[in-house]
Amino acid sequence: MSAQNRSGPEKTTPLVVFAGRSNVGKSSTIRALTGKRVRVGKKPGSTRWNIEIDMGSVRFVDFPGFGYMKGQSKEEIERTKDKIVRDLEKWSDKLALAILIIDISLFRELFERWDARGEIPIDVEFYSFLSEISPAVIVVANKIDKVKKRRVSGELAFLEQKLIESFPASSPIIIVTSAVRREGTEKLRAAIEEELDSRGIAPPEWYAI
Repeated sequence: MSAQNRSGPEKTTPLVVFAGRSNVGKSSTIRALTGKRVRVGKKPGSTRWNIEIDMGSVRFVDFPGFGYMKGQSKEEIERTKDKIVRDLEKWSDKLALAILIIDISLFRELFERWDARGEIPIDVEFYSFLSEISPAVIVVANKIDKVKKRRVSGELAFLEQKLIESFPASSPIIIVTSAVRREGTEKLRAAIEEELDSRGIAPPEWYAI
């Protein structure tokens, strides 16, 4: 199992792609899954390039975060988002699974802020986009440790409702995690294995938790 930075996959190995807004815990989630020290930063936008990890039967691809990134102009942020979309479309024939990571502690707040401006919230926009180009999408509701226990069920129900509204053709697969606490990692691995198995793809070569 090896990690490397490249502009795009060179092999025909199926891809499992990880996408999400900046600072939602993408790299932390991948590190919890794989044991590889994918670059993790405290400030938004720490991952600025695609990072690939050879997992045997598949390759994991960590895309740069989209949305707000400290130190970048609005134009640069839009270019990053556009490049992610172009790359995903270009590699759509290799996609086995897409994993969209969401900060569940902020999802409602951000959704309502964007919705009030008459705009499609970016998390929801990407879920709909990924659902159109990928055979399956797993939504990771990360940072559950930041949600008060009495609010957890309500926040997850709100997330599920908005995802269904954005792409009613299928029911969303939602896995609840706290990447920094390694909570939900086994459930996420199991969900990934189940989706890959349904497409005749062997399980990834996991690192022992």
